[in-house]
Amino acid sequence: MKHLLALLCFLPLAFVSHAQRSRPTVKAEYYADNIIKVTFALTNWHGENVSDAVILKPLKNKKVKLDYIHKQERVLIDEKIDISLFDSANYRGLTIPLQPNEKIFGGGERALPLNRRGYRLPLYNNPWYGYSEGADALNYSVPFITSSNGYGLFFDNPSKGFLDIGKTAPDWLTFGATSGEINVYIIFGDYQTILQSYHKLTGTQPLPPRWVLGNFMSRFGYTSEAQAKEIYGKMKQEGIPVDAVIFDLFWFGDSIKGTLGNLDWINRKKWPDPKKMIADFKKDSVKTILVTEPFFLEGTKNYAASKPFLAVDSSGKNPYLLTDFYFGRGGLIDIFRNDSKAFFWQFYKAQMQNGVEAWWGDLGEPEKHPSNLYHNLKDFGYKRLFNADEVHNIYGHNWTKMLYDYYAKEYPEKRLFSLNRSGFAGTQRYSIFPWTGDVSRSWSGLRAQLPILLGMSMSGVPYVHSDAGGFAGGEGDPELYVRWLQFAAFTPIFRPHGTALYEVEPAAYSWPSEPAMMQEPWKSYAKMAVLTRSSFLPYNYSLAYAQTKYGKPLMAPLYFHFPNDTTATAIQDEYMWGEKYLSHRCL
Repeated sequence: MKHLLALLCFLPLAFVSHAQRSRPTVKAEYYADNIIKVTFALTNWHGENVSDAVILKPLKNKKVKLDYIHKQERVLIDEKIDISLFDSANYRGLTIPLQPNEKIFGGGERALPLNRRGYRLPLYNNPWYGYSEGADALNYSVPFITSSNGYGLFFDNPSKGFLDIGKTAPDWLTFGATSGEINVYIIFGDYQTILQSYHKLTGTQPLPPRWVLGNFMSRFGYTSEAQAKEIYGKMKQEGIPVDAVIFDLFWFGDSIKGTLGNLDWINRKKWPDPKKMIADFKKDSVKTILVTEPFFLEGTKNYAASKPFLAVDSSGKNPYLLTDFYFGRGGLIDIFRNDSKAFFWQFYKAQMQNGVEAWWGDLGEPEKHPSNLYHNLKDFGYKRLFNADEVHNIYGHNWTKMLYDYYAKEYPEKRLFSLNRSGFAGTQRYSIFPWTGDVSRSWSGLRAQLPILLGMSMSGVPYVHSDAGGFAGGEGDPELYVRWLQFAAFTPIFRPHGTALYEVEPAAYSWPSEPAMMQEPWKSYAKMAVLTRSSFLPYNYSLAYAQTKYGKPLMAPLYFHFPNDTTATAIQDEYMWGEKYLSHRCL
């Protein structure tokens, strides 16, 4: 395919006139026969590219023909799309015209219709407690979209920004960022070619261990060894398989607030022998997973030791003190520094020596990340400090990458399972298994999951999944619970999880997440969902292999597999599980 680029004159679309800034340098490069990168190098702008999303290198022997005419900048590609510079007081970026009836898919985690045209999507990883249908800004933003007109766009910029897909101006798509390199990768092809080419550009997900495709025993949260073993015993008694048990924050404290940063088994009355407990689970081939968070709070066991490794204020010398954080006063680990990562890793290694197999990283947006907090990227080769907004969307990405790199170095025989709700383009190659955040335990929360999962799958994030059964609030609806598990059985990860605090927090509605804790007939229905999931392990592992080897999605909307069916893009309640099974959700 021949792609001709030309720089032409046209009436300005920018909000800041051309005379107010110097003309940028425009560069265009091939990264594959169907992938072109266009970069605008701007003056008076922090244009560093701090993302490692792209792993392909430019093609040296294939040059892009670039004709240049001065004045306002516009790049015309293949006579199909043209790209012009967008410039405003707070954002810079690119604008692209949209054609009549053109549909746009992807853009990360949104509880919106699959066609995102007509929406303005914030690019800012955002926790949204108790969300349901219509939530437009969730925990995992990906600035990668696919057009029904045969092209995809990836804006490789992790700073705070937005994608306005015909919301402000119906016939224009606008990408804006607060910092960073202004670029776009254009990928040509049909839906399947675009997604597989995107995975060649940013990487596929490593093959997970088989147990990851099984059943997790998880809740918020198990408060003692005795409780966890009792519930596991009921699961065994009912003949419900368990492949892993996940411990939330009560493993390092007795309360929800004020404990982040302990990262050790504090209450030995409730956790008398963690190493033996983990070994007991292992005898039954059950893996142990612990939660961690990147915050260290005042009064916790490791706060004083953490202070040299925390993100700082504008002086660059003092740890930034979060004073209005829900969980308590404290600081945030500076995940971009090698010494901070080494400090953080010691707590993981200590628990892995106790037999812990995998990790759950929570609050990884980060949940509290004020714009006047600063990170030191000296180990990336930069001398200046970066404010939180400039690197917000790659915080979770670098957290998962930290675990991936340490596993490769110190536990090369293990394959990482990193349960983290936030990441960026390319995080999939570091073995992230994201969930869709703190969804409401409601029918609307369940209905929100399918467009989120399909939108993320089409954004190159293959293992996204939900807290099956719902997480927040609720009214104790057993049919909702069962229907959610039936749906989750045909999604990448099957992990029932919800709030079950009881006496720890009486004000929060509590409902068990384990099938064995249900009453009949719902217990039998839930058990059948688990057993159905287990019976699909050979098929599901083949899907995992196809993702790793070829960049294929585990789940996909109908239009992805049936592009010639003009009705497929409008179907919102069915999807393909692999290439052989069509799933229709029951709501």
